Amino acid sequence: MKLRHSFATLLLAGAVGAGLTGPPAAHASTSPEATSASAAYQYATGKVTSRHKLAIRSKPTTHSKRVGWLKPGQRFSIKCWTRGQKIRHTRVWYRMGYSSPKDYVSGAYVKIVKGKVHHC
Repeated sequence: MKLRHSFATLLLAGAVGAGLTGPPAAHASTSPEATSASAAYQYATGKVTSRHKLAIRSKPTTHSKRVGWLKPGQRFSIKCWTRGQKIRHTRVWYRMGYSSPKDYVSGAYVKIVKGKVHHC
């Protein structure tokens, strides 16, 4: 009985080690879907807390060009944070993720709802 159990264990271990059971690990991690899915969770998520539209700026200051707006309650991706012009007792400005230019919003009107934001 003990001999049969040892043989079955050895056989199963060999099959798993050879990759005969389940999807191959190398193919699962290199698929385009897996790569894009892991990149999607790189950035933190922020939510606009102001009651009015929040201006998206080209630099972390209100003197820079306004390049767009975020609606109240809207969620967006945050790439990193940096220091900028002081707004409502904070100098934190968030650089938005998934945008080709450098777009910033004031941290005074943003709440981080998912993830951790790193310094730029």
